[in-house]
Amino acid sequence: MKKVILSIALAASGIFAATAVQAATTVSTINEGPILEVAFPDDGFVDVKFEELNEKVQAAINLLKETYDIDAIKYNAEKQITKVKVTNKEDQSEKKIYFDDEGVETTWKKPVEEVGKNIKTEEVL
Repeated sequence: MKKVILSIALAASGIFAATAVQAATTVSTINEGPILEVAFPDDGFVDVKFEELNEKVQAAINLLKETYDIDAIKYNAEKQITKVKVTNKEDQSEKKIYFDDEGVETTWKKPVEEVGKNIKTEEVL
């Protein structure tokens, strides 16, 4: 009889411990809330009005209006590059198009820091 009571007490304590752990996990999950991480790319582009762009870039953007809706226009003064975010009118796909100051479409790759900038190289004789 003592063994039966002891085994019931152990089983009850095991159930109590499992319930307590589950309750603690639920409370900690509820209290933490969602984690929100926001990253702002610093690529040197700033918002610009269409009227502030030179005539060549304006003409190039006007040609895009036949196929795309213009979402945003940004300008990098240091690199003299205009970034235009557009949405295709047919399939609603988004795209970024870059123009130089002559209104010519160009590619843009964010500058990468030079690796080993200060490493001396040996001259080959």
